[in-house]
Formats: sequence, structure tokens, C-alpha cells
Amino acid sequence: MADRVEIHADLLNSAGNKTADIRDRINAVLAKLSSALDGRGEPWGDDELGERFAAGQSGYLASRVQLLRGGGNMAGTFDNFASAQHSAATLLTGTDHHNAHTLR
Repeated sequence: MADRVEIHADLLNSAGNKTADIRDRINAVLAKLSSALDGRGEPWGDDELGERFAAGQSGYLASRVQLLRGGGNMAGTFDNFASAQHSAATLLTGTDHHNAHTLR
């Protein structure tokens, strides 16, 4: 077990900002991808070959939904990480100030 614990709340808060930046970048990529895909319409056509390409559980349309949902989940995970890092930094700073005041 460690003899002492050292916390750098400012660095933890900075890490939270960087994590939030990753979240924002993922969301930007997803928005750009979604817009680009929407702009292309349905170029596979409405014939049998196009239907086989697009339809079904493993078709393009379902895969597209799953890809965008998965990316959104990833962004949400980074959002949770960033929030936890910011909350931890705030809590640790408050605890440190409280302990310093108590020891006076």
C-alpha cells in the first residue's frame, strides 16, 4: 500500500477537457459521415440486386444504423469519462480544502 496519495486536480481537470475534446471530435466525424451518407441518397437502386444490398439484418441500411449508433455510444462513453474526471477534480479539491481547514 502506498504511504501517501498525491492528487493533481488541475491535471485531472485538464485531462477531462481533453477527453471532452475527443467526444466532440467523434461527434463531428459522425455528423459529417451522416450528412455525406444522406447526401448520396440510395444509389443502389430499387432492383433485386439493390434490395439484397440494402435490406436485411446485415444489409447496408441496418449496418449504417448500427455504425452511427455505435459511434454515438462511443461519444457518450467519452462524455461520461470527461464528466467523471471533472467531478473527481472538483470533489478532490473540495476535500483537500476541507482537510486543510480542519487541520488549522
